[in-house]
Amino acid sequence: MATKTIFIIEDDDVIRTLLERMLQREGYSTASAACGRDAVELALSMRPPDLVVSDIMMPFLDGFQTAAALKTIEGWSAVPVVMLTSQSGEQDIVRGLDNGADDYLTKPFHPSELLARLRRFLR
Repeated sequence: MATKTIFIIEDDDVIRTLLERMLQREGYSTASAACGRDAVELALSMRPPDLVVSDIMMPFLDGFQTAAALKTIEGWSAVPVVMLTSQSGEQDIVRGLDNGADDYLTKPFHPSELLARLRRFLR
C-alpha cells in the first residue's frame, strides 16, 4: 500500500515541526508550508496530497482563503481539509465547516485525537 501524504500548513514553526514528526512516526509522508501563500505556490508544483491540515490564522492568506485556493487547483478539489486552530468559538467552527473544512480541531489538541480524525479521512 502506498504511503499517504499529508500537507501541513502552519505558521508556527514549533507546531509545524511537531506535526511533521508525529505524522512521519505514524508512517505518513509530509509536505509543509509556513503560510497560505507558500502553500498555494507549493501546491502548484506537487502531486495532490491525501489530506491537508491547516491553521486558520496565518499571514498573507488565512486558512479559509488557502483552502479555497487549493480547491481550485487541478486534482485538489477532493482533498479533505482539516482545520487545526486556536479559533475555538462556535462561530469559528461553523465558519470553518461552511468554508470547506471537512473537520475542525482546536488547539491545544491531543495527538491521539488528531491522528484518529486523520485516519478517518485516509481510510
